[in-house]
Amino acid sequence: MLTGRQKTILYSIVDDFLNVTMPISSKHLIDKYNLDISSATVRNEMAKLEAYGFLTKPHTSAGRIPSRKALRHYIEMLTDQLSDEYDAKDSKLKSRVADEMKHNEMSQALADFFSGMTSYLTQVSMSEEDELVKGLYLTPITTSTLLVIIVLESGAIKKIPIRMSEDITITDLEKLGNELNSAVVNQPLSKLTVKMSDMTSIDRINILKAGIIDGITDGINGQKLISGRSGFNHLIHQINKDTSTLQFLYNDMESDQLNKLIDLNTIDGVDVYFGDELNRNYDSISVITTNFDIFGRRANLMVIGPEIMSYKEVIRLLYSFRNQERERE
Repeated sequence: MLTGRQKTILYSIVDDFLNVTMPISSKHLIDKYNLDISSATVRNEMAKLEAYGFLTKPHTSAGRIPSRKALRHYIEMLTDQLSDEYDAKDSKLKSRVADEMKHNEMSQALADFFSGMTSYLTQVSMSEEDELVKGLYLTPITTSTLLVIIVLESGAIKKIPIRMSEDITITDLEKLGNELNSAVVNQPLSKLTVKMSDMTSIDRINILKAGIIDGITDGINGQKLISGRSGFNHLIHQINKDTSTLQFLYNDMESDQLNKLIDLNTIDGVDVYFGDELNRNYDSISVITTNFDIFGRRANLMVIGPEIMSYKEVIRLLYSFRNQERERE
């Protein structure tokens, strides 16, 4: 367990190192932060932090640089501080994003906006628009298979096969189909299963209805994500020596595979992943990511940069965006 003084010294070193990417000395800390302790005390605490694995000392420098362990500790501290913080200076962030989206496709507009704000590669992936349901039809294919057909306002059609008991009759299907239509027509697709769950039927119909709900739930959760990306040129300059990672990332962007870097379902708040923690063989990068809801659609935001990047500014920006969305709702 670090003492309060050790935390202050460690976080100051990480803060400054992320800005200048040079070893930080005890004299620099005392001069910049007006620490009310001697340089000998600071050096002693830095030595302890080095022994704990938080700092390393380059052979040619009197200063220290943070280890991966220190970066992780620093990021956890930032997350604790910023998770409930509302940044007043970004209070118009949502309206600025909305203005951008008036003239662009939503996911691409968001990616352009956040890449411009952070100077990092950014991807925004959004679920398909939550359209209104205009009709739901039950069509038996065989005695044990039912095809659920959902017609959306745009004219798009979703077809979902469902297994059913062979004792279900055509009369049962007609009755259930009429009941479902009365419950779901002109309702958003995302609310479909909720409306269906509110209905009551006889036992064998309830079993079929439960199967239909499960099938529709899987179909909705499996909606294609629509992605926008911006700022790959930033990453080219930031990790220009790691050509293999750049090539892998470019290939994943071209094949729309960046979402597979991380299990999006495990993201809690704003999360940070280093290269060896990703579901790809990447070096030299880190990913700051969050899930959010916007205008009735589920979305994911990834900010991709080098391992040494502006964590505080990016994490603050993402939490500010998430918190404003909660207030808007």
